[in-house]
Amino acid sequence: MRYNNWPLFKELVEINALIEAYGEKAYAAAYRLTGNRADACDLVQETFLRVMKKAELYDSSFDFGGWLHRVLFRVYLNSRRGSSRRREVALEGAGGESAPGSALAAGTGESPEKIAENNELRERLAAALNALAPDLRACVVLVDMEGCDYEQAAGILGWPVGTVSGRLFRARRLLRGLLEPAREERI
Repeated sequence: MRYNNWPLFKELVEINALIEAYGEKAYAAAYRLTGNRADACDLVQETFLRVMKKAELYDSSFDFGGWLHRVLFRVYLNSRRGSSRRREVALEGAGGESAPGSALAAGTGESPEKIAENNELRERLAAALNALAPDLRACVVLVDMEGCDYEQAAGILGWPVGTVSGRLFRARRLLRGLLEPAREERI
């Protein structure tokens, strides 16, 4: 019995190379959007599945990372559309692992008070982000956390630049309102 699986094997090797090259950045964006590891992993997995299914639509004259980012944000927005449920922010993984970007006590050179303050700020910001509607959260993540300009964010989200600008303004105003009471408590 003879199998001719070379094209499938070659395709899998290429997919693994793409996951290796872009997986961490996709996961970081997904984590910022979802607020927890399990949902971020699901989002990244669904994104790469969509990329494989729609590979013929990719124009190689454009940056693959930008296209992947657009697919990720579209998958996220489509999955959240019409969903009114909110998820809790997972601050630690199952094994007591820190969430991405959290300060680790060992080797940072910061005082325990400063580490606790930074973790508290991170927790409040994550909770405030989770309180935003998915489209507003996507704007904040792309522009303020990923460093995209308005045109790039508009291209990724498939919206006009004015829509990105307006939603970003609204999201920042809502975040300020959500974070302001916590700042007043400390004063």
